[in-house]
Amino acid sequence: MPKQQEDILITIVIASVFLVLIGFFLLLIVFVFLRRQRKFQQERDEMKNRFEQTILKSQLEIQEQTFSHISREIHDNIGQVLSLVRLNLSTFTNIEEHEKLEHTDELLGKAIKDLRDLSHSLQTNRIQDIGIVESIRQLLNNLQKSGRYKTDLSVAENFTGIDKNTDLIMFRMVQEIINNIMKHAKADQISVKIEGNENEVQLIITDNGIGFDMEKFKTAGPGIGLQNIFNRAKMIHATVDIKSEPGNGTAIILQAKSK
Repeated sequence: MPKQQEDILITIVIASVFLVLIGFFLLLIVFVFLRRQRKFQQERDEMKNRFEQTILKSQLEIQEQTFSHISREIHDNIGQVLSLVRLNLSTFTNIEEHEKLEHTDELLGKAIKDLRDLSHSLQTNRIQDIGIVESIRQLLNNLQKSGRYKTDLSVAENFTGIDKNTDLIMFRMVQEIINNIMKHAKADQISVKIEGNENEVQLIITDNGIGFDMEKFKTAGPGIGLQNIFNRAKMIHATVDIKSEPGNGTAIILQAKSK
């Protein structure tokens, strides 16, 4: 092979190797850039999630503090005033008005009991002390006593709860769901089914109300009540599944795992 051709071949080989190395380094730079960009995006998403969690946690803590304050006010002030009114009624001795006084006394007794039940349902410490199952049972019993609803509670054998924080938030979600049923569903039957163990729980809340169109719901988005439920679910990484049809009631399924 002539010397000139050999030099050209060597030059081509060297240039090819050089181009391959440049291509390799370019690919390496792009890979490092994309990796850093992906890592930056992940860190930004994590920071956003942490920020949202912090905001939600602060909102829920404020709500719980407000609930506790209202509970104390009901117990210490309104409840005491009604009790004094009832005590004063017992001092009346007018026989002609006896029947009216008895009826008024019964109404006051009911009002005092209802306020006491409301106070207990708002009290964070009490809910954590008696547990999620007993809290839901008392909530449903109070609804049943109103005479407007037939309620049913089914609990998995040996289930007592997951942890106090998760149980509290799940109970608040159940309260919000039942509040929505009372406001919008036009139902007269409410059922709660609790399944799970110490590691996970599933709550199914159903009613026999008017239901709603899921497609319209997805388009319009949740109202304030349901949005509160979704916000609470985010706090404990729970899932909320809603099933409903016009005329066939609604079922809401809550699922959460222990932290």
